Amino acid sequence: MRTVTTSGIGSWALLCILLAGAGLPAFPVSAANDVKEEELRADIVYRCYNVMGEFGASGVDSCVKAEQSAMQALSEYPPAAGEIVQRCTRQVQITGWEWAKSCVDKDIAARDMKKD
Repeated sequence: MRTVTTSGIGSWALLCILLAGAGLPAFPVSAANDVKEEELRADIVYRCYNVMGEFGASGVDSCVKAEQSAMQALSEYPPAAGEIVQRCTRQVQITGWEWAKSCVDKDIAARDMKKD
């Protein structure tokens, strides 16, 4: 029977990813209030690893930082945007925090254009 081993590079990249994720601070967002801090961090790291893993640890690290920044920004929108934020963050585990922030920004801009 063959045993499966990971390559040295793959192990190193995974270690970098896990260490990068361990340093993420928690940022509460309305759609994610019922999700534990550790789960949010893990989701970001796993999503970035799956999307950017082929570009190495630096690609994953860039992704993690961008997702973290978008999650922080979403927590700072005014209460008037709460409904939009909630709608755009429903699928955050699939689409990511950057996509959710883009969704919120576009919807707020469209809402503001209708007012003018």
